[in-house]
Amino acid sequence: MIGKLNKKMRGQAAMEYLMTYGWALLVIVVVIAILLVINPLQPPAGCRFDQMGFTCSDPLLGSNGLLYLKVTNGNNNNVEIYGMNCTSDKSPKPPAFNGTTTGSRVTSLQRQETLELPGIQCYDAKGAKLVPAAGSDFSGKLWIFYKNEEDGASYPMRSISANVVSKVVAASP
Repeated sequence: MIGKLNKKMRGQAAMEYLMTYGWALLVIVVVIAILLVINPLQPPAGCRFDQMGFTCSDPLLGSNGLLYLKVTNGNNNNVEIYGMNCTSDKSPKPPAFNGTTTGSRVTSLQRQETLELPGIQCYDAKGAKLVPAAGSDFSGKLWIFYKNEEDGASYPMRSISANVVSKVVAASP
């Protein structure tokens, strides 16, 4: 009788052991699956200007090298945008401004107005057109060359840069 009871207790202990650790393993597998889907180590997409005056949002880089985003004039006055440049070079020095725009015409941006950029061609550090692979990550700078509306014709060109981080998406042909 005692032998039968002892065998029964061992079976119950083994079953409790399997159930306890089975649930723990199931929880671990579910957590790992969620982490793989969310990928918390991926840098968040976004852009941020180095100085006050402008804000930007919704950056998106196509595999054709065109950067799309929204820029808002947060200055206390209207500005005239003379050019924009997108580069993977993170140098604090602005690229040379040659008086032409890359991808858009001269634009007037009123105070607190938002401009949706039509697609600015990005270049690598050597000046070649950027053609990133879809699914990769992009980290670079957007430069805006502008003057305040009240700046005179002889006033030097102003420049401001934003750090841009985006996932590269497949571009439509």
